[in-house]
Order: sequence, then structure tokens, then C-alpha cells
Amino acid sequence: MFAKRNSATLALIWILILGIGTFWYFSDTQTLEDSRIKVEVVRKKLEESRIEVRRLTDVENAHGELASNLNASPKRIISADEPSFTLSYINWIVSSNNLNIFYDFVLNSKSDQDDVTRLVYTIAGEGPYGDIAQLVWHLAYEPILYIVDTISLKRRGDDSNYVKFTMKLTGFSVASESEEDVDFSGYTNAKASSLTRQTDMFRPLIEPRKEVPKPRAVRAKPTLPARQPGEVDVAKASLKAVTPSAIFLADDTGKVKQLKIGDRVYLGRLANISQEANSAEFIITKFGKSERIVLTIDQRR
Repeated sequence: MFAKRNSATLALIWILILGIGTFWYFSDTQTLEDSRIKVEVVRKKLEESRIEVRRLTDVENAHGELASNLNASPKRIISADEPSFTLSYINWIVSSNNLNIFYDFVLNSKSDQDDVTRLVYTIAGEGPYGDIAQLVWHLAYEPILYIVDTISLKRRGDDSNYVKFTMKLTGFSVASESEEDVDFSGYTNAKASSLTRQTDMFRPLIEPRKEVPKPRAVRAKPTLPARQPGEVDVAKASLKAVTPSAIFLADDTGKVKQLKIGDRVYLGRLANISQEANSAEFIITKFGKSERIVLTIDQRR
């Protein structure tokens, strides 16, 4: 009997140990699974960050290369009939590179500085972003000296890929008889092959954080204006006496005040007196709505 009891006790102990062990096993397993999921999420974010870093590095390298080429490239100022030369030159860049750009060309100012004539132009139009970038690239990097002072870009209101642009451009000209009728191909030695046409300046390099919507402001309940000194609150007053031209009204403190037609009360005025009915009629306005209140002697209707 004693042996059976010990066996039962040991069996219960083993069952208890097994239950605790099973609980710990599944608990640890779930913890490990949660940790594995978190590691995968972090690894994915890390890889996305590495891709973004490589892209930014490529952009920086391309920018440095273009800047180096610009500083190293010789520039020339030609003798030409302006502004017709610049207009023809831009048209040639657009047509020879198959740029889908539509624009207006305006000469803003023309000034002589020593032996150089300085000309400021405005070019405004629209086209795909990649084509506009190529136009700016050619104007800035080709051997003829042009300075792109400013350029502004704005998406069109529709869903097209066209972008509106406005560019301020400075050109130069010198008086010389050595220049002949131009063959524009002789004034260029570069192609914009290094430009990535899919580059979109409107897409940020780093995606902005999503703004948390601000809680909506709760409008405060409208309140009635404060009662001015001397004003009687008709809702708390009682009519004491009526004469043909005046009434005597007791306020909530028991003080009696004489009022005539048109006199102000709290939120309104005395509108009418009826001696025959021993009553007074008031017009009270609350929250933009007017109501009629009639008081009689020792009785309120």
C-alpha cells in the first residue's frame, strides 16, 4: 500500500514537472519566433538603407564628375547677332537631341561691359523632366559660355509627365569679324549620355515621415454674454406694477426697477406694455434666436 502511494506521488511529481517543462518549451519557442521575425524586419530595413546609401553615393559621384568636367572644360564667347543666335542655338539643342520641350524665349536686358555684351534671357515652357534636365546640361556644359542663373520647376495640374519650367539665362557676345555663319555642331563636343532620364527631382531622396494627424479641435459650447450692471434677467424677475408708460420690475435680488418701452434688459428689451392686462412683453435673443416673454403681475406666462 505504501509503495503504491509513493508511486502515485512520484507520478504526480513527474506530471507536474512535465507540464512545467512543456510550458517553458512553448513559451521559449514563441519568444524565439518573435525574435526571428524582428531580426528579419531589421535585416530588410538594413538592406533598404544600404540600397539608398549606394544610390546617394552614385548621385554624389555623378555630381562630382559633372562639376569636374565643367571646371575643366574651356569656354568661349562668340561674335553673333543676338538674341537670334541664342534662340537658334537653343532650337538646335532641342531638335538635335529630340527633346520634347515647348517654350517661349524673351530677351530681358542687354548691357555693354567693356568689350563684352551681356544678355539676360527668360525661357519659360514645359516638357518632360528628363528633357528639361538635358537642355540645362547642354547650356551649362557645352563650350559656348552661358550661365544658368535660376530655374524653377512645377508639376502641371493634370496627371501628365510634363513639368512647367522657368529659366533665367545669361549669355555673352563680343564684337569680332572673325566669326562666320555658325554650324552649331562645331560649337559642341559633348552628349548628355551620362544623364539618367528617369531621374525625378520631385521624388525626395529620403521619404518624409508620415505626419500624424492632429486631433480635431473641439468647439467650445457657445456661452451667453455676461449680464451688465443694472440689467434685469426677465427669466428670474417678477412684475410688480403697470402704468400706461412704465412698469416696475423686481429682479432676483428683490430690487425694484422702473422700465419704459425700449429699455434694455438682460439679452433683450421691453417691447410692449398692456395696462388693461397688467402685463409686459419682452423680446429676448439667445444664440441668435429671438423669443417672446410676457410677464403679468405675480404671474409669468
